[in-house]
Amino acid sequence: MTWIKSVSRGDSAGRLKTLYEKYQRPNGTIANIFSAHSLRPHTLEGHTALYRAVLGHTGNVLALWYLEAVGLYVSVLNQCTYCIDHHTYAGGLAYAGKPEKWLAIADALMGDRLEEVFDGKELALLGYVRALTLAPAALTVESIETLRAAGASDGEILEVNQVTGYFAYANRVVLGLGVTLDGETR
Repeated sequence: MTWIKSVSRGDSAGRLKTLYEKYQRPNGTIANIFSAHSLRPHTLEGHTALYRAVLGHTGNVLALWYLEAVGLYVSVLNQCTYCIDHHTYAGGLAYAGKPEKWLAIADALMGDRLEEVFDGKELALLGYVRALTLAPAALTVESIETLRAAGASDGEILEVNQVTGYFAYANRVVLGLGVTLDGETR
């Protein structure tokens, strides 16, 4: 599951047990990325708060499926197979009623063929995601002006920035601690 010790749900106690109960899936399981935080429950709490604030908050204006696409693309660029698996599945849930459409989007993201399924503002924002993930120091005020010219509001730019930053963090938790899908059940 990870390269470091982790505490299982069955062995959890105190604050960790409470957090596991709070963050469990509908089927009662805990994602391995959450278990990776088990030695420091306060980081699990922070991780989950950030995830919920940047990806699933009702204050966001960009569609959840698009924010999932941003996260999936960051994970593809970082070669984080754990997050790719999770968010290929989760993005399909966010793209309600059209799983074949989501699979085409996921396939284009994984093949870095964005222009097959995105254009305009969405494509421009994904270009920003690529730069922010692979070469963040190369970004300039002109990078933001290009996004505005493509129709993105500053709030939408912030949403994409925050989802990109969150997934960079999550990818590094997973890749840096060897989190795998072993023993994990959706």
